[in-house]
Amino acid sequence: MKEHDAEARLARAMEDAAPNRLDELLEVREEARRQEKIVDISAPPRKKRRRWQNFAAAVAAALVLVIGGGSFFGWRYANAPDSLVDIDVNPSVQLTVSRNEKVLSCEALNADGTEIIDDMDLRGSPLNVAVNALIGSMVQHGYIDELKNSVLITVANEDAAKAQALQESLMEDISGLLAGESVDAAVMGQTITTKDQTLASQAETYGISAGKAALIQRILDTDPTLTFESLAGLSVNDLNLLLQSKQADTSGMTVTGQASDKAYIGLEKAREIALAQLPGATLKEIDFDYDDGMVYEAELLKDGYEYDLEIDALTGAVVKWEYEEDDHWSGTHESGPATGPESSGSGTQTTPSPQPSQSQQQTTLLTEQEAKNLVLAQVPGATIVEFERDTDDGRAIYKGEAVLDGREYEFEIDASTSAFLKWDADDVDDGWQGGSSTSAGQTALDEEGARALVLARIPGATIVEFERDSDDGRTIYKGEAVLDGWEYDFEIDAASGEFIKWESDNR
Repeated sequence: MKEHDAEARLARAMEDAAPNRLDELLEVREEARRQEKIVDISAPPRKKRRRWQNFAAAVAAALVLVIGGGSFFGWRYANAPDSLVDIDVNPSVQLTVSRNEKVLSCEALNADGTEIIDDMDLRGSPLNVAVNALIGSMVQHGYIDELKNSVLITVANEDAAKAQALQESLMEDISGLLAGESVDAAVMGQTITTKDQTLASQAETYGISAGKAALIQRILDTDPTLTFESLAGLSVNDLNLLLQSKQADTSGMTVTGQASDKAYIGLEKAREIALAQLPGATLKEIDFDYDDGMVYEAELLKDGYEYDLEIDALTGAVVKWEYEEDDHWSGTHESGPATGPESSGSGTQTTPSPQPSQSQQQTTLLTEQEAKNLVLAQVPGATIVEFERDTDDGRAIYKGEAVLDGREYEFEIDASTSAFLKWDADDVDDGWQGGSSTSAGQTALDEEGARALVLARIPGATIVEFERDSDDGRTIYKGEAVLDGWEYDFEIDAASGEFIKWESDNR
C-alpha cells in the first residue's frame, strides 16, 4: 500500500471515530466572548511582551479621537445660533448671535436698516462690538440725537436668565455709548422666550421686528381705539412717548431715561394753546396721543360744556374741536358753546369753525319745538314721525323724519345755528295711492327761483354749481354752494319748490 493511500485511510477513520463539532465549538466561543470569559481561539496567540505596546497604541488612538473630535464638536456647539437680538430706532436691524456671543449674521429689517449697515460686514464680530458699530452708524446718520433719543433692544432666547443678562449688558453698553455722544438716551429692553405667532404674523405683515410688534401691542392693550397699522410706521421714540403718556403696562420690560419730546411743541405749550382757546375754562386733562399724526389731546370744561381739542404736536394748530353738554352740570348756560377755535398755534394757521354759517350763529341751542317748526316751515302740513336730539362730531343736532303726500323727508338740524345739515326727500313706498299737489314733470319754478331758495337758506353763499336735470320723471335743480369753508349739495323739485336733498360738509 502506498504511503498516501495509508494517510487517506487514517484520516477517514479518525473522522468516523470523532464526530464533527466545529459548529458547536463556534457557538460556545461566541457565547463566551459575549460574556467576556474566554479569548478568541481563532486569533493567533499574542506574545505577552507586546501587550503594553498594544495598550499604549489604543490609548493614543482614543486620545486622538477625544482631542480632535472634542475640538470639532466644541467649536460647533459654541458657534451654533443661540439668540436673536433686535435693535429698533427707526432703522431696524436683527443680529443672529452664537453661544459665545459672536455675530453669525446681520439683517436689515427695513430700508433705514439697510442704510445703517451699509457695507459693514459684522459676521464673526463680538456682539458688543457689532452693536456699538450699529448705534454709532445711527448717530452718524441722524437717527439718534437729542430730539429722538429712544432705542429698543429685544433679545429672544429660550433661556430666560440668559436672555435677561444679555439684554441688560447691551442696554448698559448703548447708554454709555450715547452718553459719549452727548445724548441722554431712553433705552427700553425686553426679552422673548417663546414665539408669539400673532405678533410674528403682524411683524411680517408690516415689515417690522418682533420686538417692535411687541411694543406696539403693549400700547394697543391700553388704548384699543388705535390700530396696529397706524402705529407700525412710527419711530421707536414716538412709540415710547405714547407708552409713557398712556401709562401702558411695562411689566417684563426694563426702561431707562425719558423719551424726548423736543421735536414737538411740548406739553406746556399745548396747555397754553388749549386755555387760550377757551379763556376761563378748566383744563381737565391733556395728553400726548396719535390721531393721523402726533397730537396733544385736551379736555376742558366751561359753562356746562365739555370740549375735546386736538392740537398738532408739530405746529400747534387746533386740528379738532368737539363739544357736548356736561352731564354733571346743574346750572344754567350763560351762553351757547364755543363752536370753533379762535386761532391755532402761532396764529399763522387757522381751522375753519365747524358751523355752516357765521351769519347764522346763535347764542342758545334750539329747543325741540323750534327745530320742529323749522321742518314744518319747509313742508307745511307734514307729520313728524321721528324726532330726537343727538350729537355729531361734537355738535348738538336734531334729526328725524317727516311725511307728507306719500313722501318722506329725513333731516338733520344744527341745534346751535339752525342750519339744515341734511335734507333728503323720497317716496314713502311704491304702494302710495294718494295724490300730490303737483304732477310729475310739471315745472313751477324757474332757475332764478331755485337759486333764490338756496340763498335764502344760506345768505351770502356762492353757488358754484347749478344745473337742471330730471330724476324719475321729475324736473329738478341741483348744484353746490359754498360759505365760510362749508359745502352745500342741494336738489330742488322744480314742480313744488321743495328741497329733495340738502347736505353740508366742512371742506
